Amino acid sequence: MASDDASNGGPKVSSPAANALIYVTLICFLALGLVAGWRSHRNADLFLKAIKSQTVWALSLNFLAVNIGAGIFFTLPQVGTIAGITGVFAYAFAAAAPLFVFALVGPMFRKHNSQQWSMTAFVMERFGRPLHVLYSIICTLFVGMYLVSELTTIYSVFSLLTPLHPLAPMIIICVVTTIYTAFGGVFASLLTDAIQCVLIFVLILVAAIVVGVSVRPSQADIERVGLVAPTKMGGELFLILTLAIAFSNMYHQGFWQRTFASRNDRDLRLATFFGFWMVFIVTALVGMAGPLAAWAGTWTPDSDVPGSSALFTIIASLPGWVSGLTLVLTTSLSCCAIDTCQTAMFASLYDLVEQKVNIWVVRAAVVVLNVPVIVLAMQAPDILQVYLLADMLACATILPVLCGLSARLNFIHWIDALVGCFGGIISVGVFGQVYLGNRHDGWRLLLLDGGLYVDDERVLGAFCFAPVGSLVFMFFFAGLRMGVTILLDRRQYRYELPAGTYSSTSNSGASFSENDLALNATNKQNTLA
Repeated sequence: MASDDASNGGPKVSSPAANALIYVTLICFLALGLVAGWRSHRNADLFLKAIKSQTVWALSLNFLAVNIGAGIFFTLPQVGTIAGITGVFAYAFAAAAPLFVFALVGPMFRKHNSQQWSMTAFVMERFGRPLHVLYSIICTLFVGMYLVSELTTIYSVFSLLTPLHPLAPMIIICVVTTIYTAFGGVFASLLTDAIQCVLIFVLILVAAIVVGVSVRPSQADIERVGLVAPTKMGGELFLILTLAIAFSNMYHQGFWQRTFASRNDRDLRLATFFGFWMVFIVTALVGMAGPLAAWAGTWTPDSDVPGSSALFTIIASLPGWVSGLTLVLTTSLSCCAIDTCQTAMFASLYDLVEQKVNIWVVRAAVVVLNVPVIVLAMQAPDILQVYLLADMLACATILPVLCGLSARLNFIHWIDALVGCFGGIISVGVFGQVYLGNRHDGWRLLLLDGGLYVDDERVLGAFCFAPVGSLVFMFFFAGLRMGVTILLDRRQYRYELPAGTYSSTSNSGASFSENDLALNATNKQNTLA
């Protein structure tokens, strides 16, 4: 399977073996996706929404799928080489803990509207068309950034482990996931992700055992390198990454699709609990490759190899079949992440056009958008940098939208929320200018071009000031608007729940009514034209 390549310092999977592993894996996933889609491709409710269709364990595995992708092979070990064990567990906690936000917020959405199926649908209902357009565009761009980072990872991994040119496998992976998601919609994505994640979980455990048995650094090496004691940066990452990931998940339609796919509130709470531990275990195991590579000497801080490649320095020291296992694992993770992003992008675009455009036009738009994503991925941007830009945008803009869930804040107008979104972005620039002492560096903090791992608190401050600033701007403008309304003797704006819905502050103990379930059963009879 493997051939030695001295220039890369370790075994690589040969071209025939690489082609076999990649394409056999993809054929299996294509068949699985088409079988899963057979049930949903003629059912509008399952295809578009899959509301209340998933069991606890299926949903738990789907929360794992939407949280991980092949990018974890680079970002997590890099954290370990810089912030040590503390940083690894900070990242693992930050990746897993935001799931509990959906256990809290999901039931609030359903009590607001029991047939809610996406965040964009709520924004349209609560704030109207202007903010709905903005939110849908941000969601589409956000998922596009995730796709860029995922395809960049595929490009890098295939380049490291095989002599193949990565472009062809990248395109074929996108084609495979596009075919079965276009055929089966959200339901096909949910079912394939659950089965793929069982395989992924097993493969990662096998790989972890192999690495643990084969790579055994001495106690002296561990003490010499360090990375064991708690660090200041590791502590800050607990707050930075938790805020960043929690807010960014709010813009990922994949999370909302899974939240609304739960059969009831109890199942959702259990799924987030089990999903938390699955995500935590997988991310912690992968992240520990960073410190382990440093202790074993396969990676050193003064080498030309970046910390993000620490895992692959370990793989290079192991038998060739481990490289083959990594190739299958990368393909599986990528299929999970890409089909989730494609269905999320479809949902955002379909909501953007208010579901008034033929569904095949939206499918075609998703295919077209894959082209610039692949082009950008071939430029090999910094994966962590892409994530950070998306996270900063989410931190600065999501809280004004979520305020619409509160019945006590029914005076918030869409203009107030819009001002709050822009205010969150402005707050980061103002903080940066004050903290760094000059306008140029201060406003460049919005781009986080210095990365996540800096020696001062600029990144921590940016991620804290962004959400706080968005609320300050929103409430200030709301007060100003209401004051002007009073002076002009106009009627004050108050949002009223549409007929057939009920407030999130009432009936707090209920999950779904019999009428809701009956309505859902009726909707499942709808078929695609």
